[in-house]
Amino acid sequence: MLPQRVLIVEDEYLVAMDVESSLQSMGVKTIDIATTLFQAKEVLLKAKPDCVLLDVSLSDGMSYELARHLREYSIPFGFVSGYGDTSGFPPDFADCHLLDKPFGELELRAFVTKIMA
Repeated sequence: MLPQRVLIVEDEYLVAMDVESSLQSMGVKTIDIATTLFQAKEVLLKAKPDCVLLDVSLSDGMSYELARHLREYSIPFGFVSGYGDTSGFPPDFADCHLLDKPFGELELRAFVTKIMA
């Protein structure tokens, strides 16, 4: 199942635009981009996404607290990161969904499908 509304939280705008383009080609109708945690919270106040793609490290902090908020409100999410694994993540995210950067459209599709399952 593919989502209809996705929030991309990524502080590298070119990366976010590339992900947006891939999601559009997959058929996602509405895509919001936030480059900071503050912007992400503002977007979440306006509309509930079907899923969220979270960069771990943003210019205004780590995204773990935002991820806890998403979990609390049952909004599916996954981390998109260059860290490679979750060994450095807080214990409550040891088994979370993680897409390792760099990735292609096929990996992104599989990741989004996994998040939505």
